[in-house]
Amino acid sequence: MANLPVFLFLVFIASCVSNPLPPSFPKCNRKQADFDDCFSKAVADTISQLKQAYPKVGIPSLNPLVIPEVTIGAGTSAVQFTQNFKNIKITKLTDFTSLKAKMNFDKKVLYIEAEYPEINFDFEYDIDGKILMLPITGKGPGLMHTEQILLKLTFNLEESNNHYKVVQTKAIYDKIGHFTIHFDNLFNGDKVLGDNVNNVINENWKDVLVDVKGGYEDAGAAVFHSIFNNLLAQVTISEIFGEP
Repeated sequence: MANLPVFLFLVFIASCVSNPLPPSFPKCNRKQADFDDCFSKAVADTISQLKQAYPKVGIPSLNPLVIPEVTIGAGTSAVQFTQNFKNIKITKLTDFTSLKAKMNFDKKVLYIEAEYPEINFDFEYDIDGKILMLPITGKGPGLMHTEQILLKLTFNLEESNNHYKVVQTKAIYDKIGHFTIHFDNLFNGDKVLGDNVNNVINENWKDVLVDVKGGYEDAGAAVFHSIFNNLLAQVTISEIFGEP
């Protein structure tokens, strides 16, 4: 399970005073006949604008999205170590090729599905353990590059005082076309050992990904859960969807 206490604290800026959505964010009225189509376009348009932060409604920039710290537990086979990451910068979250969104008002569930050609991660790491049965230890900068990702998000909501609140979030990376990772300064800077281990990881990326995918999905769910809750705490249901 991902541990995101610092991130959750930093982004928790919601107050009891509601704020209107920025005027550039498109809106859809739940009563309009083409609501589903309008809503998908509105969500896509809004996310594409998040290259900058909108602090008045609790939304950070998504390009890059900066996360101070994430800890992901060890896997059960290929990745036998806890992954400690700091100062993570995620880029390309606003650069999807397609996006669909659907709101089920009866069940209070929001679905978002987005396809990305790539998402990139820069970070600082601290690891010590085994990967693919090989010892791995080090501390320093690293980067991860993912290609052809289908991201599926499900937000379960509850309603109170004309506000929604996210009570559960699920993130699924339904497909990842390719995955590469590079850890600098492995084995106290031993370039030969470091290059060999990085090469083995990337040659066997599918085995590595299967073992860590659940942890990364939990981390992603926690991040999007917090961001979306900040927005919902600031903006009323009527402001987003019109009167029922």
